[in-house]
Amino acid sequence: MEIDRIELKRQAKERMDLTQPRFWVVALAFLAMTTGVSWLVSLIPLPSAGPGPIPVFDLNLFFQLLLMLYTTVVRFGLCLWALWTYRQLDPDVNALTQGFSVAGRVIIMELGIYLRVLGWYFLVSMFLSMPVMILLLTDSGAGLGLFSLLIFFAGLLATIIILRLRFALAPYLLADRPDDGPTLPIRRSAALMRGWKWDLFKLEFSFIGWDLINLALSSGVTAFFLHRAGLLTPDIFLDEALFVQAMNVIYSAPVVILSTLVTVPISLWLLPYRSTARAGFYDARMLAVPTGTNMPQMPPL
Repeated sequence: MEIDRIELKRQAKERMDLTQPRFWVVALAFLAMTTGVSWLVSLIPLPSAGPGPIPVFDLNLFFQLLLMLYTTVVRFGLCLWALWTYRQLDPDVNALTQGFSVAGRVIIMELGIYLRVLGWYFLVSMFLSMPVMILLLTDSGAGLGLFSLLIFFAGLLATIIILRLRFALAPYLLADRPDDGPTLPIRRSAALMRGWKWDLFKLEFSFIGWDLINLALSSGVTAFFLHRAGLLTPDIFLDEALFVQAMNVIYSAPVVILSTLVTVPISLWLLPYRSTARAGFYDARMLAVPTGTNMPQMPPL
């Protein structure tokens, strides 16, 4: 049985429109809790690890790690909001903070997913690199060598996508059954996604138009500042000095802030829309689980 992607997205939009407060308020709160907090932390002057035989504790690295863990928990809160929205359980903005009650399990689950993805990535990269190295060492020609490198990188990209899809439903499984711990949702997600990765990929890929609009808006702001600085020339990749200046402009505070703010209008729609549609996919998979199996059933609403 195939999941009707169009109907699922239609239901996601309908149920988003019923939320109080409005979905864009929740998306704005999410952006403030993640991107906004990241900006505030970046404004704090922190000493870095100093030179010398005895390393100094790097406060900047510590705060970046802390911020990453904090953002992980807030993203889980967005999953909760999306799941409750799709099930028409009237969530509010406080759903974004509900993940902190199970923050340890969320972080351990995400760490487990990361280690699994990293492990499989290295195994696949080692497997794919062997024929590439053989072709390069045997001097099989520049064309064949370039083609093998393209196949190698395409294989690595496909591996990352497949592995991320394999564990994509783990946050929703943890949200439904937090008492099961951080490991079971990972294994259950792998079981639920067996044979369904292509369907979820098509759902995720259907949002690429919105992502491209955001990319165009952000790139437009960056190109404007590069043009004002006289750095938007074809020589930027040939002249090392020009390239360094361009990087300084791109990563300057005004460019980073404005290139992010210009994408906010689209993100206020895209973030809840994509999350709610993914929650709908999860519910569709849970409803298809046959009774009598070792997989959890859909919880009562």
